[in-house]
Amino acid sequence: MSDDKRLQDIERQLKTIPRKPGVYIIYDKRDEIIYIGKAKILSNRLRSHFTKSNDFSKSRVIRERGVKIEIHEVSSENEALLLEFNLIQEHQPPLNDKWKDGKTYPYLEVTTGEEFPRFEFTRERTNKESIFLGPYSNLGSARRSLKYVLSMFPVADCHKEIHLGDASGWAKTCIRRRTRQCLRPCEIEVDVKDYRDQVDQVIKFLEGKVPQIAESIEETMKVHSDNLEFEKAAKDRDLLKSIHRTMERQRVMIEGVEDVIVIADARNRRESCVALQKIVNGNVIRQESQAIERDELEDASWGDFVLNFLLNILTLYDKPSVNRKTDKEVKSIIIKTVKSKEIIPRLEEFGFDIRESETEIDKQLVQMTKTHAKKILQRRALLRKEKGLPTTRVSDLQKVLQMEFPPFIIDTFDVSTLMGTHNVASCVRFVNGRPLKKGYRRFKIRTVEGQDDFASMEEVVFRRYREVKDGFDPKGLPTPDLVVIDGGLEQLKRATLSLQKIGLSIPTIGLAKKFEEIYQLEHERPLQENKMRPGLLLLRSCRDEAHRFAITYHRKLRQKENLRSLLDNIHGVGVKTRIKLLNRYGSISIIAKQSSETLARQLRMNPKLASRIISICRKYITNDSDIRR
Repeated sequence: MSDDKRLQDIERQLKTIPRKPGVYIIYDKRDEIIYIGKAKILSNRLRSHFTKSNDFSKSRVIRERGVKIEIHEVSSENEALLLEFNLIQEHQPPLNDKWKDGKTYPYLEVTTGEEFPRFEFTRERTNKESIFLGPYSNLGSARRSLKYVLSMFPVADCHKEIHLGDASGWAKTCIRRRTRQCLRPCEIEVDVKDYRDQVDQVIKFLEGKVPQIAESIEETMKVHSDNLEFEKAAKDRDLLKSIHRTMERQRVMIEGVEDVIVIADARNRRESCVALQKIVNGNVIRQESQAIERDELEDASWGDFVLNFLLNILTLYDKPSVNRKTDKEVKSIIIKTVKSKEIIPRLEEFGFDIRESETEIDKQLVQMTKTHAKKILQRRALLRKEKGLPTTRVSDLQKVLQMEFPPFIIDTFDVSTLMGTHNVASCVRFVNGRPLKKGYRRFKIRTVEGQDDFASMEEVVFRRYREVKDGFDPKGLPTPDLVVIDGGLEQLKRATLSLQKIGLSIPTIGLAKKFEEIYQLEHERPLQENKMRPGLLLLRSCRDEAHRFAITYHRKLRQKENLRSLLDNIHGVGVKTRIKLLNRYGSISIIAKQSSETLARQLRMNPKLASRIISICRKYITNDSDIRR
């Protein structure tokens, strides 16, 4: 078929399209679906696709490739929204990928139909005996939350149903089993009721019911104490401390607020973002967001984008058979977005109660959600500015570690000591494979006496991130995408423990020097790759720079100590003169390079004393050089 005949045939089809709401499907010459869309008035929308223009938009591709139009009339816009959503999930048209995920958001499945329930992420909700939490718009964040809560309640997150004896089979290599981070129902006999109680606590935690968990554990601790079961009471006490730390890091409870879902948006010149916050019992128990470049919306409206986001997050298409009884249903919504007048009637058709933000508290909630959306845009802008496209090394490291996103920002830690004296540590930051000097930090070890690299690593990681708030430290630097520890498995465990204490979940690895092995807690054996692979070269560069920075600081402190010791033995040098010399010069070698006139003038001291100090420093340097030879 020639292009002219094709366009004539399209024109004949357009004349038959009704002025009604519905969904349309565009086919190409191979009878394959290239685009699915919806419209309030089908004839107007379809004619806009086939109107001549010089742009390079989606409509131009449709105009150049479209051969056949199929329409489905519906009675309302909401019906069109649902039908469009389902058809896109089924057919995955190539032109819909620009602003639709082409797939549902992931859920966290709790396999309650099994004897020992497991937690695993899935996009399919076919198991009627399971409980599904979610959906989650940010899978990485959801994984980190699960990992954190499982560190307190050690239930399984295996990918297969668990039976006693599996430890000698498929579960043999499970790192959580081997490191005793799980109750191990695959290896030892576990009380089913106790195990399911732990599962219930995990579900409550993920639903934001942390205060209720704390009350329950406190009651259990008292019972164990009254029954003289002090070991169990001690475990409850430690768990309660972790829960309280979590509660302290959570946002302060908002008193006097009914259960509500708050939706707001923000935009800059390049992007727009919609954010959702779910508030239950005065706590923000869930935050979701989605951003899009404004050019990508093309002929779709912002209202359509927001509705598509809510369709996923609020699961408006849920079937009654799906078990989601754990997620408290909240039908009250406050929405303040562009095109909200267009969205509100369609949400009301789904059974939601839309209320005005009349009270001062409601206005604060809207502002809080809007601020969340703004921070998402600021974060994305910062990443674009500082990172750009990932370098070859960064992209390769992502493949090596099988990370969901490229590790643009990498923080690397190293500890330096000499016979247990002058214990120091360093943290260096690389952004997109290059050093970022303003991200460098150095530490004097405060809580460790003698040589203990494990405890030192635990201290410095805790100190580096303890003041992080809303993803940024007090200097305005974002949290890293990856933390690298110079050391093996034990250093890695200590660093991860510190992050858990703070409530942060950042991918963390250990890099051992001898064989350049990569340690990960989720893998039993260290990862060994070609040392010249780009991703490994990046890790080695980070580790070597952290080592250099730590050694330099360690050497500076040693030199200062040597200078202090040397000055104490020079007649005529009192406390004030010693402090001036230490603060101004800091090392013997720097003083040795000065002239007596310069030293006397700068510190306002007797020229003879200045000459004596320089002479002794130069003699010390000469003797030290002879010893090294």
